[in-house]
Amino acid sequence: MNAKQGFVRKHFFIDRKMQGRYMLTLLVPMLILLLFFLVTLYYASQSIVSTTTKIIKEDVESKTELMFQDQANPAVEAYLANIKNYLREFSSDAKYRKAVLERLLLIFGIGILLIVVQIALVTIFFSHKLAGPIFRFEKVCQGIIDGNYTEKIFLRKGDEMQNLARLLNEVIRLSDERLAALREAKTEEEKARILSGLKI
Repeated sequence: MNAKQGFVRKHFFIDRKMQGRYMLTLLVPMLILLLFFLVTLYYASQSIVSTTTKIIKEDVESKTELMFQDQANPAVEAYLANIKNYLREFSSDAKYRKAVLERLLLIFGIGILLIVVQIALVTIFFSHKLAGPIFRFEKVCQGIIDGNYTEKIFLRKGDEMQNLARLLNEVIRLSDERLAALREAKTEEEKARILSGLKI
């Protein structure tokens, strides 16, 4: 293989069981977040619509009462023109826009806070399943560097890298047995036979 080509990935699923579990455990919270966002968006739009209609209803009722209370024969055309002007002014009312913006910020602020909390909990959960085993591997590897071939790797149920822990435990056991065989060898021929089975 040409050195300039580099590594080309041929398989995206190395350990299907572990990768599938991680994909599922990340996909489910993401779908929950999406659903939560859609519910929040729906609630925000319903809240804005109900607030708007409530304000318009109250204002129109108030204007109607003021306009018709002292008139025996009210002019409907003047009333309709007054309502049209009111609706035109309402759409650019700074007070209304501020109220809508505050409501939106409150709803989306709570939603974003809940999403951040959920993401933090999910990442802590996943990193804990990996960080614990990695710490244990580092500790045992340091022990082997220091010459300790008796330590074993014990992982909790549910931790990742169980297969790697079994393999490293087997490496430690076989290395210990081979060193013991070399130590106990009585003759040089016996040591040479043991060494010939090793690639050193």
